[in-house]
Amino acid sequence: MKIKAVLFDLDGTLLNTLPDLYNITNTTLRELGCPERSMEEVRQFVGNGAKLLIKRALPENVEYTDEIMDRMMANYLKYQNQRAEVYAGIPELLAELKKRGIRSAIVSNKPDPAAVEVWKQFFGDTIDFAIGTRENMHIKPHPDQANEAMRVLGVTSADCVYVGDSDTDIATGTNAGMETLSVTWGFRGEEFLKAHGAAHIVDRAEEILQWILEKENEE
Repeated sequence: MKIKAVLFDLDGTLLNTLPDLYNITNTTLRELGCPERSMEEVRQFVGNGAKLLIKRALPENVEYTDEIMDRMMANYLKYQNQRAEVYAGIPELLAELKKRGIRSAIVSNKPDPAAVEVWKQFFGDTIDFAIGTRENMHIKPHPDQANEAMRVLGVTSADCVYVGDSDTDIATGTNAGMETLSVTWGFRGEEFLKAHGAAHIVDRAEEILQWILEKENEE
């Protein structure tokens, strides 16, 4: 099996954005006069886009509105990427994939402008494409975004592997018809991933390339 492209989740897979998401969420909650959330609570809330993040963070007696989402998005654009850090081994992995002619893309539930900004700021030409939440597409785990990434890269699900850190990513890869690698360094952890059906789990970035090479040797 020849892997021609790797689709990556962003938050918790390529980039540790939890400190920023914690700050964005609690800034919004403070502005609304709501109690703040702990870092661990925010960790559990992320993974399904900004809308569900703030919905989950709101206290039960506060009803979600479009105005709250507008406030959340304003803080998102203002405070994102202030404390974010690329995970260990990721730059080397991306460079090696590019060297071997394996294409790559970010598939994220971040708002699309935010996903593209992160792509350009942190990864540049080491990643070929990025897609986030768009109005005309369903968010992950629906395969819309992954399908668009494959279209842009000129590959099929048989040529790809999806890499992520959550149950949403496992479902995204499955729904898009491709194999999925789950990483343990992100927002969930190995026990959670196993409980949610992870087929392949890696602990270090270099193991992603090892898995790809093993797949090629199976032929």
